Amino acid sequence: MRLLYLLAQDPGGITRSGARDEARRELRKAVYHRGGESLAARVMNWVFDRLGRVVDKLISVLPGGLPSLVVIVVLVVLLVVAVRLGLGPLRLRDALTDRRRDARSRTAAEYRAEAESLAARGEYKEAVRARFRAIIRELEERGVLDPRAGRTAGEIAREGGAAVPSVAHHLADAAAAFDSAWYSRRRPGPAEYERVRVADDAIRTARLVTVTPQ
Repeated sequence: MRLLYLLAQDPGGITRSGARDEARRELRKAVYHRGGESLAARVMNWVFDRLGRVVDKLISVLPGGLPSLVVIVVLVVLLVVAVRLGLGPLRLRDALTDRRRDARSRTAAEYRAEAESLAARGEYKEAVRARFRAIIRELEERGVLDPRAGRTAGEIAREGGAAVPSVAHHLADAAAAFDSAWYSRRRPGPAEYERVRVADDAIRTARLVTVTPQ
């Protein structure tokens, strides 16, 4: 559309009335009116009319008018694209999901062995994740949690702690260590891994008696 082209070229050069006129000229084109006023065309006209009113109100209250609105729209679009591409903090929601081909068949013991190997090489960030995956698989293997990908460390701690209160504090500490290793800008070290290891050992040796909700 010509209006979008003009906004992209010079957002400051389009006034509110100019934008409205451009939209009307666009809607007058024959392509929108072939075969008479169809239901789809009437719906589109109604939608454009309502959008036009909303835009008018936004322009009237925003400092800077139309250019400010264009900037906001562009930022919203970029944010949506970023979320769709899995960028930024939201991507970390799946940091615990093991996407390897044999991920479903890996046991808690295998994750522990992997974590120890990573920690021995000084790769503490990956070691923390592998050890937390061992905790998740331990809880799954013992029927505390259902196997479900995509949960955050906090969700694992809350769900597991609610089911087995005796290990709730261990789960919370392990989740906090994982978040520190993966969310903070500080490079994780042996301390973060040790917290998750201690929590995993406690959970592994605990008698996991689940609590049935009333």
